[in-house]
Amino acid sequence: MTTPEIVDEIVERSEAILNDEPAPQRSRTFVSYAVTNFRGGIGKSTLSFNLAYEVARSHRTLLLDTCSQRNFSQNLLGDDILTVEKTIYDVLVREIAGAGTVDPDELLVSVKASCAAFKGGKPVNLVPGSTELYLFPSLLYSTLAQYQQIQQQDLREETSRRVINAVKTVVNLVSDRAKPEKVLIDTSPFFGGATHLAWAAADALIIPVRVDQHSIEALRQTLNMLSNKKQDFHRFNTQAGIAHQPVVHAVVMTHCGWNRQRANTPDSSTRYFVEKAVEIAQEFKIHFSDQNVGNCFYLLDDFHSSGRISGKQRIPLSELQSGKKYVVEGQRLEVNPSVDRYKKEVQNLAADL
Repeated sequence: MTTPEIVDEIVERSEAILNDEPAPQRSRTFVSYAVTNFRGGIGKSTLSFNLAYEVARSHRTLLLDTCSQRNFSQNLLGDDILTVEKTIYDVLVREIAGAGTVDPDELLVSVKASCAAFKGGKPVNLVPGSTELYLFPSLLYSTLAQYQQIQQQDLREETSRRVINAVKTVVNLVSDRAKPEKVLIDTSPFFGGATHLAWAAADALIIPVRVDQHSIEALRQTLNMLSNKKQDFHRFNTQAGIAHQPVVHAVVMTHCGWNRQRANTPDSSTRYFVEKAVEIAQEFKIHFSDQNVGNCFYLLDDFHSSGRISGKQRIPLSELQSGKKYVVEGQRLEVNPSVDRYKKEVQNLAADL
């Protein structure tokens, strides 16, 4: 199938979703997902927040924040983040040092207690992020470099495996209490550090890609890290004797624009960048969860002011009403009509996880 034909299928599926027509659902799903891309400003934290809300409507959900900016934690906890005593950083540092672990009761935070929008769904818990994760990459890789010098292979692999599986250990640590059916991990725009460990813990990746050239290049870098055996992900995993790697389950094109003459149809600029993304995906299709990479593509609206309102007010976009006004940082913003399209799009994506 050619790239234009694949894009035609993606567009047709998107139109069906927006027109409330039946759209095929994915036959293969996973338990744990990492939301990841090697570029900031693409809507990753907004997507993570909204996916968390949608997934938690029907599944017990565990959320982890491995980004040092901790926007995900801030959106979920608001001012309650100031009372958090233990974060994922505390566990990761202890795992690397082999110094025991943290009580899961001290680590887990109930999202429902802090974010009213989540109260109607299933139980959802968060392992909060920390600004100290900025320091984590140097600790991680200096430790792995030290373990690389161990002559005894079994011991080298065992110690390295403990480090690289640290996020996976966090998930296992809190699962007896949280009992998650789905796990969603928000990552930083950089691979080094906790993002590496999130990939090692995840079954599948969700890659948001903004419709611009820099994001397209970031998609290639992300997929190259997953594919190239000489890159850090494989190099250190090999040192640890770890063969696992996640598959790409979703490439989510964010900030899509729409044709004014034809309702629910992407404009020419959006289609151009979707085609570029599909071309790259075709190069790396062995790493996708579906043989037809087009089935892994999702189009999300350019939600303009609604995104700012959602983040600042900590209200999922699905709970916003078109036309309603909010004051955000001294500005009076109105929820734009495109939020209604976004609701359908993100709900469809969540149903495929």
